[in-house]
Amino acid sequence: MSQAVTTRKRFSETSAAADIELRQVFKVFADDAAVQDVSLTVQRGEFFSILGPSGCGKTTTLRLIAGFEQPTAGDVLIRQRSMLNVPAYHRPVNTVFQSYALFNHLTVRENVAFGLRIQKLGKAEVQQRVSAALRSVKMTDYASRYPMQLSGGQQQRVALARALVNRPAVVLLDEPLGALDLQLRKEMQVELAALQQELGLTFVMVTHDQEEALSLSDRIAVMNNGKIEQIGTPREIYNSPDSQFVAEFIGDTNLLKAKVEGAHPNRMWLKTQSGLKLTAQTDPTGPQDGPVAVSIRPEKITLMQTPVDRLENCFDGQLENVMYLGSHHNCFVRLRSGDQIIVRQPHGSTVPEKGAIVYVAWAEDAATVLSDV
Repeated sequence: MSQAVTTRKRFSETSAAADIELRQVFKVFADDAAVQDVSLTVQRGEFFSILGPSGCGKTTTLRLIAGFEQPTAGDVLIRQRSMLNVPAYHRPVNTVFQSYALFNHLTVRENVAFGLRIQKLGKAEVQQRVSAALRSVKMTDYASRYPMQLSGGQQQRVALARALVNRPAVVLLDEPLGALDLQLRKEMQVELAALQQELGLTFVMVTHDQEEALSLSDRIAVMNNGKIEQIGTPREIYNSPDSQFVAEFIGDTNLLKAKVEGAHPNRMWLKTQSGLKLTAQTDPTGPQDGPVAVSIRPEKITLMQTPVDRLENCFDGQLENVMYLGSHHNCFVRLRSGDQIIVRQPHGSTVPEKGAIVYVAWAEDAATVLSDV
């Protein structure tokens, strides 16, 4: 996981005035429901991300907030005011697109000033606001250049300045770093997070990049098939997924289908379809019986060449493959049951040879028990 942001603010549904609220929003194109019964609240000053795979409805949701689409049903509110039938150019939001959409025949300063001149503001005010916007994104020295003379990261900053110069209540970001190479993308994650905190504006970002959402966001809404699967902080989304989809989509996980064989307030006993007998901590809000799925993150599993002195959640198998990924290794273990388990070993740790007989083990609180739906 990227370390672009080490400390983020904590938000709850009632911690601050809401800048954006979606109430049971639907958007139907012909017979296709792109957004289905979406309700969410974005607090003032929050960095909120909408995360999901291609075609899940996240971009349509952003367009509904921006005013480029109107909901089929439900309501979109910005600062407690309904935006139904309010056109995009009258909404207190500005959108930064993946393509940046800069005018190549205009200088950086002229690009940033374009929207203000459309509003027919006075020359002095335009100059003052453009200069302030360029300072905020550290592009003052490039004011006389044209977009084609800038790097991808510099163009992204100009696009942000153009959005900020209108002093919007909310900045909408549609895959804002998607066009950048990996190294620049990571650098811009740091800059984007710092800029958002410095300005104190509300940012709503759409992305399919899990690491980006986890690194930048105060809270994340995970979408799938037009619906919200879960809303929570990055830590909540990663460590306590509400569904199999969230568990699998956010990072790597080992997902085992099982059946609850017994439970009491502190412990559950489960048996997988392949015959493994597991134990897990009981979650009062989770499933208590019937078919379930058990999610165990690879970094929460221990890889050993000798078994530990305990009976629960320790299984033997063969190390089939090792993938070196710089900061860590992913070790693929085929258990005697036939299940494949991925174990994440930090860089510098001892990794057995391929083909070696090994043991995997995890603590009861490392397993998340989810409904098998």
